[in-house]
Amino acid sequence: MRPEEKKQEIIVGVVVLTILVAMIMGIMWGNKADIFSSRSYYTVRVARASGLEEGDPVTVSGVPKGIVDDFIVREDSVDIIIGVDKDITLYSDAYAIISNQELLGSKKVEVSPGSSGRLLGEQGVFRGTFAGGLEDIFETTGAISTDFQTLLGNFNKTVLLLNKAMEEDVQASLHSIHNTSKLIDSLMVADIQPGLLAMKGALQQTELMVDAKREDIDTIVTNLKTVSFTLNQVVDENKSKLKSSLASLDKIGEDLSRLSVRLKDPKSSLGKLTSSDSLYQRLDSISYNINEIVKEIKDNPKKYLEHVNVNVDMFGGGK
Repeated sequence: MRPEEKKQEIIVGVVVLTILVAMIMGIMWGNKADIFSSRSYYTVRVARASGLEEGDPVTVSGVPKGIVDDFIVREDSVDIIIGVDKDITLYSDAYAIISNQELLGSKKVEVSPGSSGRLLGEQGVFRGTFAGGLEDIFETTGAISTDFQTLLGNFNKTVLLLNKAMEEDVQASLHSIHNTSKLIDSLMVADIQPGLLAMKGALQQTELMVDAKREDIDTIVTNLKTVSFTLNQVVDENKSKLKSSLASLDKIGEDLSRLSVRLKDPKSSLGKLTSSDSLYQRLDSISYNINEIVKEIKDNPKKYLEHVNVNVDMFGGGK
């Protein structure tokens, strides 16, 4: 091979190799991969990332340690690709908060490395939350204001309807009250007033009677006081006699109780008298015989007087 041909082959090989290296570098650049980079890349999954842009800082414990590299929008979330310095170690329980750098400034991603002890590999995914700033507050306030205005409009309509309904009801109620008042007035005139006048007249007559009989009433009250005083004196003077009488009554009550016990006792004489049928029959027989004798004497007195010599001295001179 001639030297010129060999030189051309070397030049072609160098050019082809350069093109291949450039292509590989381009593909890696397009995939956000850099073999010479000093950062590790992770994915933070959040519900939304309003205001966050590529290049915004990533801080760990408040210290800048990376940047936001890219976004992947999903159906119900947003994946934020962040590049973190290789001296930062993240664990499986790491989490992130998207917050404001300043009161009205740009956003940042604050990362908490976690402490589970299980390393989170590069390209690992962990959860994050969105902490809204003043603009979010203003946005929320605007939405609330709109809803509040709508609510006020509905409230005003409701108040108008209530006022209308209340006016109708109040007018009807006032009309009913007016009619009831008229009816009460008519009843007062027709029925109640005569009764009140009669009661007033009776009260006046009672007052006149009391005034006319005031002396008699005073006398009666005085007599009642005197009688009460006299009764108190009588009771005080005869207290011992009353006690003795009460004691006698108590003794009589005890005697009656003992008599009642004896009458109820069938073994006692009184008990036998009240409970024995044979004694009753004997007494009944004796009573019958006495009645027969008396009847026979009345019917035939000579039978019993024929042996009796009776001399009656009518004038006291003989036997």
